[in-house]
Amino acid sequence: MISHLKGTVEKVLDNALIIDVNGVGYKVVCSSRTINAASNANGIVYILTELVIREDAWILYGFISESERFWFNKLTSVQGVGGRVAIAILSALSDDDIYNAFLATDKDMFTRADGVGQKLASRIISELKEKVVGKADIAAFAPAVQTNVAASSVANDVVSALVNLGYQKSDIYRIMSTMKIADDIAFDVLLRQVLSKISSGG
Repeated sequence: MISHLKGTVEKVLDNALIIDVNGVGYKVVCSSRTINAASNANGIVYILTELVIREDAWILYGFISESERFWFNKLTSVQGVGGRVAIAILSALSDDDIYNAFLATDKDMFTRADGVGQKLASRIISELKEKVVGKADIAAFAPAVQTNVAASSVANDVVSALVNLGYQKSDIYRIMSTMKIADDIAFDVLLRQVLSKISSGG
């Protein structure tokens, strides 16, 4: 079908862009992140797309990056998550947030999106854990916590300690995913490093 559009932004709507491609205007439903990026671009924009065909409508969804399209397809494969809910999630959460939220089983992160309650958030986390598997998925599209973070007992102990102190697990994973963690790092050293990054805003 339609893989991408290359043209100029003719009009910006609340949840969509009108992209002019050689005189033809395409309405593309997008996340707020994609709308902002495309609106601020000068001249030609390049939008990746997915065409969703329903009985009552053909809807073209647009994405500013391959990783955003990746998450859209993963999210819409979850029972109860349609295109508009997936776009709402992509508007509320960054790629990092989505990955770290399901990794940390953080339902509250997903409920930030319009139309996502606790029950649907639980289903999203459960099904994403089954669907986002393999190093190819993670390395190509997710900001993924480094392998030694997920595998290290010291790192896991630090995560548990910080959760007990009241920090959100998804925030801890987000911070740790930006760090280079030595295999032989001591618990107290890693704890201080993570706390320092948290206090400085990451």
